[in-house]
Amino acid sequence: MTDNISSISQHFRDYEQPFIQQVLDWMRQADDDYRLVLTRFLNPREQYILQTLINRQSELQSYLYGGVAGAESQRAIIAPEVFDIKLEDFGIALLTVQYPQKFATLHHATILGTLMHLGISRDVVGDILFDAEETSWQIIVDKKMVAYIQQTVTKIGRVAANLKELPLNQALPVLTNWQEQFTLMSSLRLDVVISSIFQLSRSDTKTLIESGQVHVNWMVAQKTNMDVAVGDLISVRKHGRAQIKSLDGRSKKDKLKAIVNVVQR
Repeated sequence: MTDNISSISQHFRDYEQPFIQQVLDWMRQADDDYRLVLTRFLNPREQYILQTLINRQSELQSYLYGGVAGAESQRAIIAPEVFDIKLEDFGIALLTVQYPQKFATLHHATILGTLMHLGISRDVVGDILFDAEETSWQIIVDKKMVAYIQQTVTKIGRVAANLKELPLNQALPVLTNWQEQFTLMSSLRLDVVISSIFQLSRSDTKTLIESGQVHVNWMVAQKTNMDVAVGDLISVRKHGRAQIKSLDGRSKKDKLKAIVNVVQR
């Protein structure tokens, strides 16, 4: 591994440094042992960092797969370029939720909460899929966790349920419920961006950030005055998610003109 690969860390935020070191370790394993290395499920920001690091050298290749086209969470395989990678190498399984659909309603947060109460790590669970009516639900998971999850989950919230494994080719398509909106903001400070997008007061936004209810790129935001960049994913508990898609100059009152993707809650 060359020094110029490690030097890229200066281009990322401080809180991303541990993950950068993890990627470098995975790369060393793949290179030194001449084998493929399979990662946990990675969020899009982690996928970007991993691919950025690997693209700076020529001996290794990365492959991403989340069980279904367009998946947000994906596992990565890092391997020498000559390796032939197959989908089964990603160790991904699909579980469908069987429950009394006529008498009960499920929600994404309830399903995820049930899984987290099992004591398993979030990064062994990929996307949670649903149909347009939000009556059919599927969960993408690490294949090694299938038996444990099936044996342990008997209810989701208060609803009796069981989980059946299906072939990956029966996965529901990824549905996106982002809505595009035009927003004016005085700066790209985190508190300013959140206030502008979700129509919150600066004091309310400050409270949300300081109480750990705001995530930027899946990490808890530490400071109200951190700068947000185009492409960063902002999640505000009980309010929704937002991502600045593009900036288009300034208004006559010198405010930034932004196109933002938003999911309200």
